Amino acid sequence: MGGLTHRNPLSRCSAGRSRGCIVALVALFVFVSALAASSFGRAQESRWQAVDTEHIFGFTEGADIGGKGEKVLENTTIGHLGRPGSYTLFTNEADFRYGLEEHFRASFGVLADYQSIHNVPDLTDRTALNFGGLSSEFRWQLMQRDVSPVDLTLSFAPQWQRIDDTSGARVESYAFPIALLVDTALAPSKMFAAANLIYTPATHANSAPLEFSPAIAAAVTDSVFLGAEIRHITRNQNGFFTGHALFIGPSVFVNLSESVAFKVAWTAQIPDETTHRLDMVNFERHQVLAVLVKSF
Repeated sequence: MGGLTHRNPLSRCSAGRSRGCIVALVALFVFVSALAASSFGRAQESRWQAVDTEHIFGFTEGADIGGKGEKVLENTTIGHLGRPGSYTLFTNEADFRYGLEEHFRASFGVLADYQSIHNVPDLTDRTALNFGGLSSEFRWQLMQRDVSPVDLTLSFAPQWQRIDDTSGARVESYAFPIALLVDTALAPSKMFAAANLIYTPATHANSAPLEFSPAIAAAVTDSVFLGAEIRHITRNQNGFFTGHALFIGPSVFVNLSESVAFKVAWTAQIPDETTHRLDMVNFERHQVLAVLVKSF
């Protein structure tokens, strides 16, 4: 493992850049929040509520949840690509979401997994497509931009998984992700910033317990947002918080019609701020995301 990381020149030459990326994005989010708060009293309610922010970012999610009685079908595909050897893993989640109350939404979904893993150190070769388990989510929107400069939502998403999301092996795992989602507007209806903090207690030892991601997104047309985000992810592998990875990349969100939207995002691993190197043992080189949303 040590040979792989020391042979990668990006681990050394990009450590300073990764530090700068983190500082810049966190500083930007703080600045955006302060600016939004200062201009909140001058902003009209209709302008603040013109954009549903839930999907305009990448892996990071906005805090909007829709209204009471709103029904949504959502399909989310995440790809994990690139480790020493040949490594491709896709997870797919198909959800039905329903607004039970004005500030409360419930979701239920089905998971599927595809793995193509060959000649990867410490992983068994396999090519398989499997039923992956069941998922659910409950979101409470605690603050809205019509009464506050920020949207703030709490998410609780219990899951049952029968496929390990790293090795593709059969497992019996229960996870209970708890997420705090916040977003704010830099320019009403034009530019937004968001941050997610996700803690995931799980029964499976090889889990990803903590993730933090700030993001920004800006409208380039009435129906298209371009964004960028940075994600710090940990993993429990042979010990608590022993794996760390930093991912950064762009996103695109498109409203295809009044009821259909689509987004894609890509993040690449750069040297982690805590270890100053790539972690190709616990994480892959690239993560990609595709989400299709249909509301009715």
